[in-house]
Amino acid sequence: MTDAKERWEYYGENDPYFAVSTFDKFKAANLNEAGRNEFFSSGTVHVQRIRTEIQEHFESDFHPKSAIDFGCGVGRMVIPLAGWAEEVMGVDISEKMLAEARRNCEARAIDNVKFVQTDAFMAAEGLQFDLIHSVIVFQHIDPAIGMNIVKRLVGSLVDGGIGVLHFTYAGDAEEIGSFNFRIYRDYPFIHKLRNLVLGGAGEPLIPMYQYDLNKVFKLLHEMDCHRCFVRFTHHGTYGAMIFFQKRAEPLF
Repeated sequence: MTDAKERWEYYGENDPYFAVSTFDKFKAANLNEAGRNEFFSSGTVHVQRIRTEIQEHFESDFHPKSAIDFGCGVGRMVIPLAGWAEEVMGVDISEKMLAEARRNCEARAIDNVKFVQTDAFMAAEGLQFDLIHSVIVFQHIDPAIGMNIVKRLVGSLVDGGIGVLHFTYAGDAEEIGSFNFRIYRDYPFIHKLRNLVLGGAGEPLIPMYQYDLNKVFKLLHEMDCHRCFVRFTHHGTYGAMIFFQKRAEPLF
């Protein structure tokens, strides 16, 4: 098992909601019905916002037949996407996260969602989507791996399809830029050793990475995504929500 899969399987089993949204109120020990409702409501608000932005900047009547949410976690975005798209695929590295996402969909009688583990998604052939989506996910994936996933996602987008992908590109949180954080992030065994010295197994470190947006835009350009709209985000680090539409020929 890779360090990344081990990390997210730990959180999928022990603290799945906190791993998605790192506020203490979403920790397993604190999570109550009101907290769960707030958690899932935030997904509904997000999907409604990107839906409005797509309608304003791309197509006013855009209605995806097939959508994918990469890094779906427990289904926070998949659930509202299932009310918009005819079919939705949720992809995550953690089988335990996917199991929780399935339970959340079953509890709401949602039957147009399929869940797939990341390795299976990357190996699959012939997948096509009208909408590809990922938010607050790539920031936890090493860009050396993440850019290959982006290429795979964009490659599965049909002509005329729309992508909404989120990346962090600069940090102002002191911890993220610290020497210790980078050591623990890049060498997980050192973080494990630290936890043992301190008297327990402890939680795995949730890593943070920054992406070179020049490389992201170059990839989109090379893959015929000629229309683009960007909304900046900030939640401890500087981010960009990139909206784009794939066309076989440029529109200019």
